[in-house]
Amino acid sequence: MKYNNETRLAKSNENKNKIIEVALKLIGEKGFDNVSVSAITKEAGVSKGAFYIHFESKEDLIVKQINLFYDDMKLEGDYSKYEKLKHFLINSLKHIMDSGLKMCQGWFSHSVQGSFYGKSKLAYDLGYVKELYDVKISNEIISVYYGALNLWCFTDGEIDPKAIVLNYIEKFKEE
Repeated sequence: MKYNNETRLAKSNENKNKIIEVALKLIGEKGFDNVSVSAITKEAGVSKGAFYIHFESKEDLIVKQINLFYDDMKLEGDYSKYEKLKHFLINSLKHIMDSGLKMCQGWFSHSVQGSFYGKSKLAYDLGYVKELYDVKISNEIISVYYGALNLWCFTDGEIDPKAIVLNYIEKFKEE
């Protein structure tokens, strides 16, 4: 097989995808603060150099993944603020719930501990909602969203966070 730029690019993308997959798996199992770049690269079977070609740090990997994933949940086009908010929050909740209760509980645990991993999604969510509403309303919306997720975690999935969030944001429908 001829080794050319196309082959190198394909191998680089394969390595990047392995790194992301392994990093998210290890962080989900052990927590952000308990996973090193060395552990990620060892399990992915790539060099540290391969890691740093794609990411500046473990934190950079997480921010890029959050931005990439949640950017896809934003409605583009001529939608009302309410429709954009509802679409983003409900699809975000669906993704988190589909990821599993244990993953969400671990994420909240890291948030409470002040971990970068826990704070990065909060910053993303708050930033997006502030694009739609003023700071006071954005803080309230995100408080309800995270409170509903917390209840889901604390009750081992007995509470439906989507119903709570939908009920709360209904008041913004006419805006």
